[in-house]
Amino acid sequence: MSDPPIPAPQYTLTEALSVCLAMCHRAIAEVRALSRMPGPAGELGPEGKRGLQGERGERGEKGERGEPGKQGTAGDAGKDGERGQKGEPGRNAADLTLLQEYIEQRVERMVEAASVTTPDGGRTMHWSLGSKVHQVKTALVLDAGIWKDGAYSPGDGVTAGGSFWIAQTETTAKPGKSDDWRLAVKRGTDGRDYRADEKRAPEVVRFK
Repeated sequence: MSDPPIPAPQYTLTEALSVCLAMCHRAIAEVRALSRMPGPAGELGPEGKRGLQGERGERGEKGERGEPGKQGTAGDAGKDGERGQKGEPGRNAADLTLLQEYIEQRVERMVEAASVTTPDGGRTMHWSLGSKVHQVKTALVLDAGIWKDGAYSPGDGVTAGGSFWIAQTETTAKPGKSDDWRLAVKRGTDGRDYRADEKRAPEVVRFK
């Protein structure tokens, strides 16, 4: 039996080599794609050691409030407790009037025995009631005379530059130079027709 005749070539040698290389590249690409595909799952191996605990994840969003559950069945009725001890007899209501009179008398005596003193002309009040002494600071307007360099308390009234000023806070400032003082009475001005060294002749008064 003779060999079949070889057909005449349809491609040149370069074209045939190009076709062979292209088929080789395609085959290699197919093999690579198949190698990346996972194979069938293998048998489960023995349990390994426990790994380290991972970091705590972020807190999730708060879920919606669920619907209220059904009301449970009523419990058994409780037993009556033991009876308490009998209390002491109460005070007669007639003693209440005597007690009120006694309290009023004590308060009246304490008020009569109370005394009020002041070491600084009314700025500080010492109220003695029984064995206790209460101190009260006042802001009454008190005449402190003509202003001089020194410390003044709220309510002190001084004369400065012909005007009367009242201290509004603890201050050493001069009246008229600071907001620590309030002008109460402003100095008056001289009249326009005033003549200190000139004697005016009396005017004649005529009666009709």
